[in-house]
Amino acid sequence: MGESAPPLSAELRRDLFRVDDPLLAGRYRDALVALGSPPPLPAVFHVDAAGWSPEVALALGDPFYLGRAALEGFAVILGVEQLGAPLVHPSLGFAAAALQGFCAAFRSEIGAIALREPLLVDVRSDAGSIAEPRALADAGAVLLRVRTPGGLVEGSLRLEEWKGEFLRSDRLWLDEGFIREMAALAARVRDLPALPEGFAASRHPLALFFSPAFGGSYVLEEPGASASEASTCVMSAELPAEAGFAPGTSARGRRVELRRLDPAGALEVLERHELVRLDLAALRSGLARVERAREWIALDALFAKDPDHAALAADDAGAAARSLHAVGAPPEILELEDLARWLRSGAGRIDAGALSPANRLRLLAPTATRASVRRFVRHLQAFLDPVDLGRAWCHAPDAFFARWVGLPSARREHFARWLATHAAALREEAA
Repeated sequence: MGESAPPLSAELRRDLFRVDDPLLAGRYRDALVALGSPPPLPAVFHVDAAGWSPEVALALGDPFYLGRAALEGFAVILGVEQLGAPLVHPSLGFAAAALQGFCAAFRSEIGAIALREPLLVDVRSDAGSIAEPRALADAGAVLLRVRTPGGLVEGSLRLEEWKGEFLRSDRLWLDEGFIREMAALAARVRDLPALPEGFAASRHPLALFFSPAFGGSYVLEEPGASASEASTCVMSAELPAEAGFAPGTSARGRRVELRRLDPAGALEVLERHELVRLDLAALRSGLARVERAREWIALDALFAKDPDHAALAADDAGAAARSLHAVGAPPEILELEDLARWLRSGAGRIDAGALSPANRLRLLAPTATRASVRRFVRHLQAFLDPVDLGRAWCHAPDAFFARWVGLPSARREHFARWLATHAAALREEAA
């Protein structure tokens, strides 16, 4: 099964870490065995900074093979060279900052251990098991626990404990069995650096985050330390109908708001917090965003009619829209065409609120100055625009690669050609 995975195009594997050494591939397999999911591996594959591989995911047909449950996932680190790769792991987006901070703080220790064994990072929430979307508001931090398949991390920590016990005890000086065990353990972990506090287990604050659980969920926390000062908003694609929008209280004592994760619900949250605005002047100065939205909607509609459609030229952006008009364009496209005509003419006024929620969300621009909040907004927009693969590739690579696994082969091939043509412009957009 693993050998049949098609190769990734050059742009899709760009900057990912290439695993073509049998030793590293064997270590990756050892890590997956330790996690309980040992798939057959392609002869050559690529991994991101967290050890997630798009080729392995495609071979398995499971983009979440390194995840387990809501706010629970794994990372596999084969060496420090891997840490320079982008982070696209679909089950780890909410813990990206925590993992990046850990790797930056302990780069030398990671390098020393990875010369001998892969590192496994278990990602957990401090809220325990999360069984429903509302419980996402209970999480205040992400917990990282580090181990290796052969127990190097555990052995190194145990040796430090035994050394302390040995020096404090008169009895252990005469315990030959204890001394032999300690000597054997010392030989096994020899040349490893002493592991500082926070290496094997650490806690990291969690604020703006996305989780693939419950069909997709976002959590937005207002500043504040208590329920009387701030609230936590949970947007989830799978809120039960009976949940409504009734407020509640989280286990941390904060007010909890529930919103369905759809364009209308996202607009209500983003606009109430003044995180976005519709900048018609900017849209008028460059119609590329409007045209690109129109073309991706058209492309999606064409592939829906014919999943094997392969006649579209990647460098002809308007081909999909022209082809679709021959058989009837959907309302979203007609609405965008009307908007484009108005922007070109500049005559009269347009009621931005009259746009459909999906189109309006596509065209909004972030207003926040904090980079983390701007990334959050862009990620949310990309997640709720399932047709624009270019936007997801730029702003939500974790969501993009999760979708990539389920795309029909003709659509994957078309996007690979399209990306090869537009990659430079997309990288500039993502910067």
